[in-house]
Amino acid sequence: MARKSTKTTSADGTVYALPQVLDLKAATPLAEKLMSLRGQNIVLDASKVERLGTQCVQILIAAAATWKDEMAAFSIAEPSDSFTSGLQVLGLTPQAILEKELAQ
Repeated sequence: MARKSTKTTSADGTVYALPQVLDLKAATPLAEKLMSLRGQNIVLDASKVERLGTQCVQILIAAAATWKDEMAAFSIAEPSDSFTSGLQVLGLTPQAILEKELAQ
């Protein structure tokens, strides 16, 4: 049974626990959730992620760029092995998402 995402706050900002499955079906809800948090400092808790798809990676990259443009903090905390390996398949790391510049 998939665990629902949760949101809390910390000294670093709003903590949003990413869902276990970040596949095509999770892309729209993820984008909507991140948009609802726009303007806040945010920490994404990636500790429970078991599956990571390309569409959700694209959303995370776009969100990181948006937060950077708006000068708000955006970070990824405790990436699970599955989250990290899902990024590695695409030639990325959690840090690369935060530093990725989108082509204009």
